[in-house]
Parts: sequence; structure tokens; C-alpha cells
Amino acid sequence: MATSIVKKILLTLSIILIFVGMALTIGGAFSPTWQIVDIREFRAEHHHGLWWDCVRAEKHVVAVGDFYDETPLHCMYKFDNSAELVIENTLNNIDEDGAAGESEHHRFWAWHKAILFFIIFSEILAFLSVCTGVCAPCFAPTTFVFAISLFCAMICSIIADGIFFLAANRVDNRFVQGMVGTYEQRIGYAFYVHLLGTLAWVGAFVCALLTTYKFFQSNGTSDDTFEEDDQRFQQRQPFLRNYNIPQNGGFNGNGYNKPSPYPRSYRETSA
Repeated sequence: MATSIVKKILLTLSIILIFVGMALTIGGAFSPTWQIVDIREFRAEHHHGLWWDCVRAEKHVVAVGDFYDETPLHCMYKFDNSAELVIENTLNNIDEDGAAGESEHHRFWAWHKAILFFIIFSEILAFLSVCTGVCAPCFAPTTFVFAISLFCAMICSIIADGIFFLAANRVDNRFVQGMVGTYEQRIGYAFYVHLLGTLAWVGAFVCALLTTYKFFQSNGTSDDTFEEDDQRFQQRQPFLRNYNIPQNGGFNGNGYNKPSPYPRSYRETSA
């Protein structure tokens, strides 16, 4: 009974952590704040995401070194064809347009696509692990699929975080060129939110391993099996005493009795 409760607790905790990880990773992927750069000469704050970018322009000076935001974020998709044409035209006039250098960071590069691929694939695998985990109490072999799919989701999420971290620290991605100055991009909160989701999946995978072990420990035996055997023996014992039936395994072909796993009981008779 205790083993069954532990299995259910570990399985429930693992599924909860999977859902938490899915919420965090999806929230991070939908946020444009993976990289932030404040271009002071343009009085604009640029947010560079994986599949869309946002700009907060017209930042007015209140005091020296102090700004306040007057306009909301204006966003565009990286895969928008019209935006791609604008970026191409801006880059063609790089000698005349001082913002042309910053336009490079609004393009949909291959590393953006790779990160999105691993994020989407990890979400699919995480959902598959939840479906198989729910079926584990009814069909124990699904715990293997549960653990394997969760492991693959965790690996894909780690790869996505690793690709972004390496790409964001490259010189051509880390620094933004303005008209008169160069500005350094900093990693935004969206990356850390996604990283927390990855860590939640790591914890869920540890619980999944323990769950699989509990389901298959001792070659599939459990405390419930021993309790059922003991109950059957208690029901069988009065019958054996009344009819003087030996409680051992019987006579086999080699001429000796097979030892019984239960203690022997004998009928009491009067002399």
C-alpha cells in the first residue's frame, strides 16, 4: 500500500512539473524580450525576440540619465515579407540611413528557426509524456515511454537554450551599431523564463525516473502482492486443519516434497 501511494505521488508531481515547464517555455517563446538594447541616440528601446521584434520609441528625457516611456511597444513579425522588404531597402541605403546597422537584428536568421524548431518539438514531446504518464497506473510499461519522451523534451529545450546563449554572445549579435555609437544588447527576461521551464522539466524527469523504478522494482513484485498472498493463506488455513491436507508443495517426481513457503499446521487429535 505504501509503495502504491509513493508511486502516485511521484507520478503526480512529475506531471505537475511538466505542465509548469510547458507554461514557462511557451510563455518565454511568445515574448519578444529575448534581447534588449537601448539606443540612446534614437531615444528608442528595441526588443528582439525569436519570431517577432518590438520597438518603444519616443523616450523623452525627464532628467539627466532618467527616461520615461510615452508610447507602447510597436511590434512586427520577423517572417513578414513586407517587413523583410523594408529591411532590405534599409540595408541597401546603409550609407544614408544611420539605423541600417540595427535593422540586421530584425531579420529571421537560421539560429532563430533552429531555436523555434527545438522549442516546438519539445512541447510536443512534453505533451506526449503527459498522455503516457496518465496511462501509467493502468498499464505500467507506458512509464518507459513517459520517461523517454520527457527526457527528449528536456534535451530539446536545453539545446534551444544553448543555441540562443551562444548566438546572443556572438559579437555581431551582441553589439548594435548606431549612427555615432555602439550599444550592447543584454539578455532579456524571456530567456530566463524559458530556462526556468527547462529546469522544471529536469525536476520532472528525475521524478519520472523514480516513478519508473517504483513501478518495476523487485521484478514487478510489490507489497500488494504479498498482502494478497497472505490473505489467501489465511483463508486456506482452516480448510487444511480440518482435512489434514499437507501444506507443502506436494510430492514431485524426484521423490521428495517441495518446501512450502508457509509454516506447516497439523491437526490436533486426542490420544
